[in-house]
Amino acid sequence: MSEAEEAIFQTSTLKVRKLISTANSLVNKLYDAPNGYRPTIEETLADALVLNDYIYVPGGRWVPAHCLPRWKVAIIIPFRDRHYHLPILLKHLVPFLQRQYLEFGIFVAEQANGLQFNRAMLMNVGFVEALNYTHWDCFIFHDVDHIPLNYANYYGCSHMPRHFLSGADRWGYKLLYGGFFGAVTGFTRTQIQRFNGFPNVYWGWGGEDDDILGRIRQLGFFKTRPWGVMGWYNVISQHHESAKKNTARVCLLKHYFERVYSDGLSNLEYSKPNVTLFPLYINIAVDIQHLDWNRSWTECPENPQRIQAAVADAPAAAADKSADAPKRERRGVRADNKKS
Repeated sequence: MSEAEEAIFQTSTLKVRKLISTANSLVNKLYDAPNGYRPTIEETLADALVLNDYIYVPGGRWVPAHCLPRWKVAIIIPFRDRHYHLPILLKHLVPFLQRQYLEFGIFVAEQANGLQFNRAMLMNVGFVEALNYTHWDCFIFHDVDHIPLNYANYYGCSHMPRHFLSGADRWGYKLLYGGFFGAVTGFTRTQIQRFNGFPNVYWGWGGEDDDILGRIRQLGFFKTRPWGVMGWYNVISQHHESAKKNTARVCLLKHYFERVYSDGLSNLEYSKPNVTLFPLYINIAVDIQHLDWNRSWTECPENPQRIQAAVADAPAAAADKSADAPKRERRGVRADNKKS
């Protein structure tokens, strides 16, 4: 990561790292503060540096210095154990976004446990936590191994919902299939709230992208996509090991419509995240867990949440819960950017 930081900040690298140290101390105190009135994170991170044509705010937020940006864009990267890929992506993505004169911030939503990877739930966490920093106009959810190749692939908030990928090198710069809706997708804040965020039930590889596409279609949205070379990406092939497949994905996808309004932001729960500011991004490490299975949903036998739901029926289940277990709570955002 040091190499990526030095490539972006150049002679200002040490100055930025010192600013980050101070900012982390302030933000940690804010997260630990009791409920009630407290300054917003945006107010807390008041110190900034002017670097070329941008104002740099600690934690990888960039604001154009000499123009009023049309859009405020949050980049959310679902993440676990891909430390080889992250600096490569950031080294390319930051100048890519600067060329488009966007105001943007980069958030890494990291799954901090050994459970099967849940990309869509991390997308929900990233959305909720990013809104505690400012009112972003739109959110782009970006796989850590996808590198955009064309500056004309505009990451602004127009024409959303948007699938930014028209082809990748590993598929001969074509799509895996016509309805593919993964890797890099974008939505406005209002759209995400309308379709209740993203499904929390997909543990392991596969299915969540198609479920998300079903959600937006069910609410009458239509996806857009760049044509041809404009939407081409290279995929970092080194150190690339896919997550274990979700054996319940076919069943879950078949019944996605049952869960649109009851699985997503509306039932999202997780313990307090560990938030760390780095020069190029804000890391949100979170211990996400399986949520209770809603009895109105069709059960998928191979889904471990069914087992959890059955255990919940046992009279002794409540007594078995440890008082020392991390408290999970419903997470949300108020209009003033403070957590509810």
